Amino acid sequence: MGVGPLVVETLLTFIVAATVLYRYSNWYRHHLVVTVSVLIAWYFSMLIVFILPLDVSNTIYQTCMRDQKVNMSLQSHDNLPEIAASNITDDVNGTLIPPMTTPNPINICHQPWSIVPDGVFPIFWRIVYWTSQFLTWLILPLMQSYTKAGDFSLGAKLRSAVIDNAIYYGSYLLIVGILLLYIALTPGLYLDGSKLRAIAASASNTWGLFWLVLFLGYGLVDVPQSIWHSASTLHTLNHTYFSVAKLSQEKADANEHVNDLLQSMRALGRAVGMNHALRPHMDTIESKVPTELLDRVR
Repeated sequence: MGVGPLVVETLLTFIVAATVLYRYSNWYRHHLVVTVSVLIAWYFSMLIVFILPLDVSNTIYQTCMRDQKVNMSLQSHDNLPEIAASNITDDVNGTLIPPMTTPNPINICHQPWSIVPDGVFPIFWRIVYWTSQFLTWLILPLMQSYTKAGDFSLGAKLRSAVIDNAIYYGSYLLIVGILLLYIALTPGLYLDGSKLRAIAASASNTWGLFWLVLFLGYGLVDVPQSIWHSASTLHTLNHTYFSVAKLSQEKADANEHVNDLLQSMRALGRAVGMNHALRPHMDTIESKVPTELLDRVR
């Protein structure tokens, strides 16, 4: 009994997650916190896929062993009267009947090669579950809102991110509060800490399963369909023509929007002089603009 297979699969999954992140992300331009958060999110998502078979085989073996122990105890209890009666002297022949012996039980439970000690998987899944909850509901939404915030300082960006998520989660808290109030006022139902945790975990899992069903249905239908259509040259050509026309229109709209923004920035730059208190913020905005576009303003 050891944790060797679990450790090996954990390390291999980490290597796969790190390789995928290195391949599809611009990690050297991102902050370390962003890279670590995304790596943990992808790593724990992949762990569920690779470690779950080990947990299933371990659970099946433990269940089989428990059932076998129960059957052995029942058989030994049923054989006690037979053993006691076998020691009675035979009055006719005057001999003792030898006691009946119970055959040794046969172990029908096959121990898997990936067996781990008891208590390892519960701790492992608690770490994966609560870390994923912390990332999903707090860290990643705050980071996403932080990147979209238009403030110029760290504290202001964090404040805008917190306010943005507070508005988003406030609607959920309002719905949860109404449901909890309904449950609390229902006669015969009592809420305590364990029940509240169970309700919160069930609601979170239901929300995750809802999105899983949506994305899984899309992946099972659209992905094979796109692969099937990609084998047709005529379909691929027509789809490319359609995509080019759509992208050309989107490019023209984006150019018009950029020109409007450049004109607004030009007017703002003229209004904010070199000695103005907001001039550092204006310089920050201009530093984000590419050089070829900044030349249009000047």
